[in-house]
Amino acid sequence: MIMNSYGDMAQHLFLRNRSVGLKNDISTLTQELSSGKTSQLTQKLGGDLTYLSDVERNLDRLKSFQVANTEAALFASSMQNNIELISDNVVKLTGDIFSVTTSPNDETSQQLSKQAEVYLTEAIRSLNGEVAGRSLFSGKDTEAQPLADINTLMSALVTEVTPFTTAPDIVQAVKDWFADPLGFDTVMYQGAPDLMDPVRIGPTEEVTVSLKANDDAFKQTLQSLAIATLVNDPGLSLTSDVKFEMLRSTGVELRESQVQLIQMQSDLGFVEGRIEETATRNGAAQTSLSLVFNELVQADPYETSTRLDEAQFQLESLFTVTARTSQLSLMRFLS
Repeated sequence: MIMNSYGDMAQHLFLRNRSVGLKNDISTLTQELSSGKTSQLTQKLGGDLTYLSDVERNLDRLKSFQVANTEAALFASSMQNNIELISDNVVKLTGDIFSVTTSPNDETSQQLSKQAEVYLTEAIRSLNGEVAGRSLFSGKDTEAQPLADINTLMSALVTEVTPFTTAPDIVQAVKDWFADPLGFDTVMYQGAPDLMDPVRIGPTEEVTVSLKANDDAFKQTLQSLAIATLVNDPGLSLTSDVKFEMLRSTGVELRESQVQLIQMQSDLGFVEGRIEETATRNGAAQTSLSLVFNELVQADPYETSTRLDEAQFQLESLFTVTARTSQLSLMRFLS
């Protein structure tokens, strides 16, 4: 019978290496148990990580779409709020103008004109609105403030209408100035000529959330409010009849503005609906892919726990053997 014997040093190295190996196993298994993820991913997937990589890539895409979706929704809702403020003021002023059934007088005209000036100021402020440091209505150039102030607008209009004394001529002069490329678009509008690029919010969906302060609906509204504001300008010296006629003309123009603003809000609401629907679909897809990803990378908790108990038992047994071995000596053997 052949007997194999090992020297003390060899035995010591064997026991130490075995101890280190078991401690590493326990550390790995403990991490798997706490994180729920396997440390032997390649082995579990049979060496093919292609499917897992595809799942991870799609999850990353959906996360980027989530960010874009959130930004687009914030931009659209902020636009909607600012347009709603302008629209509400238009409705109020229109109602106040047509509620005046008495004979024209300077006091009534002055009150309505001051009211129009307040609403014009608020309209310009709304169109100069920002969200997260980006202008809402400046088109592609979101760093630019789209409109100059009300003083710039009214100074230009007063100069334009000074030669005229009748309401139709003054109203027409204002309309011509707003329609002239060298008028409103040059003097007042400071944003980009182009709309913002479409935003990709899903794997196959994209939306354009972009309006400009010189869009026809906004220009129509500003034009109407500006005509009413001119009624109270001291430099024009208008008669009571002319003032009243200008306000009546403003009321008619504001009714058209209401229709255009409502249509704009409706179009924007459709975009908001698409953003919300896409966000819901993206969320469902992300949840589904997350479940698949977890299934691929997770460790079996029962198997991991069993292996951990086994490794701990082996380490304890090894410590016992090591302790007994260290107590052996020739004197004890001979005694």
